[in-house]
Amino acid sequence: MTENNTVKWREIYSLAALNAAVVISWIAYHEYQPVLMEKFNFTSLVDFLIVTKAIVLVVIPPIAGLFADRIMKKNGKFFIIFTVGIGATAMIFMIVASIIGAGPVSAIRPFLPFMIILWLVSMNLFISPANSMIEAFAPVQKLPMVMGVLFLVTELIYALEPLVVSLVHFFGDTLTFVVGGILIAGSGYLFHLVSSDEVIQRKKQLLASTYNKGQTFMSFLAILVIGLLLGVAKAFLVEFLPDYMDTTFEGFAINGEYVSFGLLGFAALLAFAIGGYVSKQNLTNVLMVGFGVLLIGVIVLILAPNAPVFIVGGVLSAVAFSVINVSGLPYAIKSLTVNHLTYGVGIYLGASEIFTGLMEIYLHRA
Repeated sequence: MTENNTVKWREIYSLAALNAAVVISWIAYHEYQPVLMEKFNFTSLVDFLIVTKAIVLVVIPPIAGLFADRIMKKNGKFFIIFTVGIGATAMIFMIVASIIGAGPVSAIRPFLPFMIILWLVSMNLFISPANSMIEAFAPVQKLPMVMGVLFLVTELIYALEPLVVSLVHFFGDTLTFVVGGILIAGSGYLFHLVSSDEVIQRKKQLLASTYNKGQTFMSFLAILVIGLLLGVAKAFLVEFLPDYMDTTFEGFAINGEYVSFGLLGFAALLAFAIGGYVSKQNLTNVLMVGFGVLLIGVIVLILAPNAPVFIVGGVLSAVAFSVINVSGLPYAIKSLTVNHLTYGVGIYLGASEIFTGLMEIYLHRA
């Protein structure tokens, strides 16, 4: 962790820029993946890709974190996994753009599904190494405030997805993938450049204080549970709410998808507003409050007799989503030793995607 009381905002903003590029890339993927599968006559693989995506989002971040920690401990080169992920993602973006430009009758058409799977893997290689670096950007007691800023950026972009989709359609499929590659490569390079000094500091901490310190099973279990519950909040807001609202309360004035976008925007603003306050509280108590609100919100969503009550359940779930987001990762980092930090963050991020993946698979097949 940082040894002084200074928040390194330049590094945090570079991480926010990288996370923003990732969110925009995911929106572009969700918009164009089914279109490309139909255009290139791979519709039989749509179910397979949905399941593959769910597995990759859960499995790859912990694996990437584990290897990043081992490489860091062995030779101090933290950015190897990160650089491979960024470079591969940018390259695959360009290859996909070339396949799209060549058209569905080209000889390179069969490579498209493989490139999509490789893209899913590479996109998740650099997530845990990058986000685990926030422990070097701020003292542990101020990490909830940092998470409020990062969450504000990412969830506002998700909340503005209709505008991003309009921009994606303006660019067209080929140019979208070219721009995506440039965004990932550019933001990844910026983050690498800005945060290199903090990697050196982490290496010194690793060698000086925690090289031989073990990590308890209970710490990993607590991180796993927190990630799972964060994923429940996300799954109900992003996957369950839009579909269930439109089918159960048909004819309601507001489309369920727009309610979901609105709640994500509310969650982002709330996280930014409460980050400083949460920084002064006991994180365990904050998480317990978040879990309690989430339980009430989910029950109201499932049992709501009408649309207004259903939206109240959505608001409660959004509040829980905010609270767990600003406190969950700081709690994980506080519980982890330096030589298991990236691995633990990977477990947290992977666990947070389990319920979203399962719900997406279920709703697609329903």
